[in-house]
Amino acid sequence: MKIRLGPALVLLFPWMAQADPAATAQQFAAVMQDKGHRQMVLEAAMATPVWTYKGCAAATFAQGQQIAVYTPIVFDRNGEPVSGEWRESEIASGCGAPVTLNVLTKITAPAALETGYLLPGGTIADPILQNAAQGYAVKAAGGAPPGCKTAYIANTEFAGYDGPGAAQKTGPWQEIWTLDLCGPPIKVVVRFDAGATGTTISAAPQNQ
Repeated sequence: MKIRLGPALVLLFPWMAQADPAATAQQFAAVMQDKGHRQMVLEAAMATPVWTYKGCAAATFAQGQQIAVYTPIVFDRNGEPVSGEWRESEIASGCGAPVTLNVLTKITAPAALETGYLLPGGTIADPILQNAAQGYAVKAAGGAPPGCKTAYIANTEFAGYDGPGAAQKTGPWQEIWTLDLCGPPIKVVVRFDAGATGTTISAAPQNQ
């Protein structure tokens, strides 16, 4: 799913160094509310496995308020964004409890945006860590049974930081992931421990 932004829709973020921060914020807001981009985000959100299997026709969607920037947005001299990536979300309601459907947006070429779904819920892990942690989570949950073709992660919840840097919201953190492995939902605790050489990931059933 791709869309090209015209010259009037320059993607800028309020925290980027610009001569006029107020104008930058307005331009960023205009891009985020652009109908074409919002449709891209909605389509990517609805492709999330939990929505594919559990969604309903009566659902309504609202734009999420939190944005996480993974790669800084870079602009060329003409003011067009040329690289960067971030997470945004759609909140789906009307099919039981609200579901946060997260979407990754990338700038793949000058003024060109591409979207794809991430794990649902409140995880703070970046896309690389999300992908790496899924195998640990499935193993901790006992693995998918033979013949299961609809295994997926139904939700993620940030469970807090621990260790010396917890008060500063840094250091190791834990999340509770809910998995649907063709049976009753299974919750596992996934731990992320960032170190000098990378992040160590571990997972265990929630009741351990």
